[in-house]
Amino acid sequence: MKNARSSARKTSRYEIRIAGSGGQGIVLAGIILAEAAILDGKYVAQSENYGPEARGGNSISEVIVSDEEIDYPQAIELDVLVALTQEACVRNLPAMKEGGLVIADSSLVRWVPWDKVARLPFQQIARNTGEQRAVNMAALGAVASLCPIVSSASLVRVMAKRLPASKVEANRLAFNEALQATDKLKDSFTSLRPKDEFEI
Repeated sequence: MKNARSSARKTSRYEIRIAGSGGQGIVLAGIILAEAAILDGKYVAQSENYGPEARGGNSISEVIVSDEEIDYPQAIELDVLVALTQEACVRNLPAMKEGGLVIADSSLVRWVPWDKVARLPFQQIARNTGEQRAVNMAALGAVASLCPIVSSASLVRVMAKRLPASKVEANRLAFNEALQATDKLKDSFTSLRPKDEFEI
């Protein structure tokens, strides 16, 4: 996917991988992130890979965002890894760029052998909304707060289009709760530096 709108800003390539298990909505989260970036005038490549199991298998979704046409549509070095299970975290860390950020679900990811980590309780946030499957949208809320590649407004617009009407409000609540919680926590940091780790 791409958007033909040109950008005067310096060319950039930003790579995000969302990883977890089957049933967590990994692929949908990647699609929503990609479509939101297109709304923001970016060039985008999106792909997914998942195991044969309907639930419980390893699942990843990659989104590459750039200010110009993308010549290679697969991740080279991840700027951001969103890890929703411990297995997904360990499996995907070798693909990280030096200085990249890991956003981990503190409900399921107990050990993150990486220098730059943000830990948020996505499962708990989803449960608070009454929609346990909103874990993926809570994760996108943290992405919107921590990653300067896509606007929260565009993410919410795409969520409303992609999700069943009966599920939109709970998923939006999970997204907003994670975004606001992350924003508040960021107030105590001027920037995320190597060896920084924070948790809500």
